[in-house]
Formats: sequence, structure tokens, C-alpha cells
Amino acid sequence: MPILTERTLAELRASLPETASACVEAIVEEVPGYDRAFDPALRSNIERAVEQALSGFVATQIEGDRATSRSTLDGAYRLGQGEAASGRSTDALLAAYRVGARVAWAQFAGSAVAAEEPAANVAALAEKTFAFIDELSAQSLAGHTAALTARTRELARRRDQLTAALVAGEARPALEHLAESARWKAPETLTALVVDGEPRTALATALGERALWSPIADGPTVVLVPGVRSNARNGLLERCVGTPAALGPTVAWTDAGESVRQALRALRFASADDGADCDELLPELALDSAPLVATRLRERAVAPLEDLSPAKREVLAETLLGWLLHQGRRDEVAGRLHVHPQTVRYRMNTVRELYGDALTDPRRVLELTLGLLVEARTEPTSDAKDER
Repeated sequence: MPILTERTLAELRASLPETASACVEAIVEEVPGYDRAFDPALRSNIERAVEQALSGFVATQIEGDRATSRSTLDGAYRLGQGEAASGRSTDALLAAYRVGARVAWAQFAGSAVAAEEPAANVAALAEKTFAFIDELSAQSLAGHTAALTARTRELARRRDQLTAALVAGEARPALEHLAESARWKAPETLTALVVDGEPRTALATALGERALWSPIADGPTVVLVPGVRSNARNGLLERCVGTPAALGPTVAWTDAGESVRQALRALRFASADDGADCDELLPELALDSAPLVATRLRERAVAPLEDLSPAKREVLAETLLGWLLHQGRRDEVAGRLHVHPQTVRYRMNTVRELYGDALTDPRRVLELTLGLLVEARTEPTSDAKDER
């Protein structure tokens, strides 16, 4: 049964347009996010939507007509979805409901009191009004949450598409379209970080939301990091200690695929304790891209040592490489090899006997350095380890 007399109900229905207008006016004035000027057509549409909700309240809560209840709640659900699409938070939406409920209740109570409704009816009207607003709020909140969840999933899917396109090296127009679709603001540069294992949570936190992540099937995880400065490269690798990781070159964001390729090549030089930075491995990477040239350089570099035992050959090759890289500074070579400087002197006397004038010919020195870098990438034999 209706909780109000027919006379009061008629007055409530007649005043619905005025009540709706008052609700919208109060919401615009009091709720941040709604305090923008509506054009007349939009405001008229909003007032009609509020009027329909109030009409649904009268029909379902006061007159007891449950037939329109579902459509009213569905409307609230769609309102929540629309608010999410407009970028407004649930805080703004729920505040708007509270303001609207207060204004609507004041209008309804005024009509009920003017019609001399019993106090019990007025109390029941208050209970029904705020219960109805709570129900609408819950439905709108559900719609808002569902819309945000769907949008988040969709944006994540589009970011995955963008990352895959960057890794594959697709053309700039396609990348720009995908970046816009994913709502990802393109930086000037990207740097590929590849991690051969499960990246740590701290790494993801440090890199932030703009970094793009892409696991490679049966391979390492690729992270495209925006705006990496040269003085920050070591810090990135240090965050990966415990898992082999490598950094590619910093390139224009549309060239990220090349950074990924170079990082994957540099990963071959990484260990769990020491990451690999391709900027520090340019000679090795250049030789790695020309295997026949690398093999020839290696063969020529170690040829004078071919009559020695494998252990002796590896020790002298390592000593000579250290000598060349440190420009003959014996103490630095000793520190690199973890031996006494006198040991370095003794070994280099043997090396000079074997290599002769090659150690004073600039071009041969270059060839020796490159060839011995290739040699150093091979695992030392157990005999060589023992000799050290």
C-alpha cells in the first residue's frame, strides 16, 4: 500500500520537474567535478534523467510498484558507467547522490507536511527516500567499478600490443597510432632492459607505470624504460643483481626494437652478479655480429701460443689482454688478474719472446686486442684454473 495519501502523491508527481531542477542546481554548486557550466541542452537532459529517477522512486518506494524497480536500478548502473567514462571519481558521484537526496527529501517533506500527512507517514517517507538513494548509489558504484575494470583491462591489452609492436620494430605511423590508442605518452627515448628470469617487484616499482613490459616466449623479460640517462644505467643493472640482465642502447622511442636486439645480444655477456651494458661492450658486440671475422682475429691473436699447453696458453692470453687494455700499467694488470705485479712481469717477458715486434705495431696491437677479447669469452679449462 502507498505510504502517502493520493493528494500528497499527486503533489509529489506534479513537483518532480521542480525537484529535479533543484537537485541539479545544488549538485553543480556543491560537488567538485560537477561545478562546470552546462549548456542548456545538456542541463535539460540531466534534469530529465534526475526526474526519471525521482519518478521511479515515487512509483517503486511510495506507491509500491516494483515493476519499474529494475529499470530504475539499471539506469543508476549505466549512470555509474557514464561517470567513469567522463573521468569523474566515485567520490564525486556518491557526493552528488547525497546532495540530491537532501534536496529531494526537503521537497518531499515540504509537500507531505503541507498536505498534513501523519508524522508516521513523514518518517516512513524519510526512510524510503534515503534507502532508495543508498540502493541507487550501490548500483552506480557497481557500474562505475565495472567500467573502470573493463577500461583498465582494455588499456593493458593495448599497451601489450604497443610493446609487441615496439619490440618487433614496426613503422613509426603504426607505433604512434598504438601509443595514442593505449593512452601512453611517448617519451623521447627508450632503453631496453632484458632480464633472464623473474624481475623483482622493486624493479617494477622503481621503473613506474610508463615502463612497458613484455615477456618473450621461453625467453627473458623485456622492459622498455623511458628517459634513461647515461649516469642511471649502472643503477638499473644493480637493481637486477641476482639475475642475469643486460641493457641495450638508449634510442629514439620508435627505434626501441633495435635496443631490444642489442640488449639480447649483450645478455650473453651477463652473469647473475654482473649485468651487461651494451655501451660498455661495443667491441665484443661488433665481433659477435661477424663470427667469421671474430674467428680469424682470434686465431691470429693466439697463434704464437699454439705450442704451449692449454693451461699456459690461457694464462698468457689473459695476461696479454690485460696488458693491452691497461696500456702496460703493471699494477693495474695485476689487480685485474688478482696476482702479484712480479707475476705479471714474469709472464710478459715470456709474451714478448713469443710475439716480438707485434707488440709495438699499432695495427697488430688493435688486432691482438680484438682477437683476445674473443678468446676471453671462452670458458677457461680446469688446468688453466688450477695454474692461476
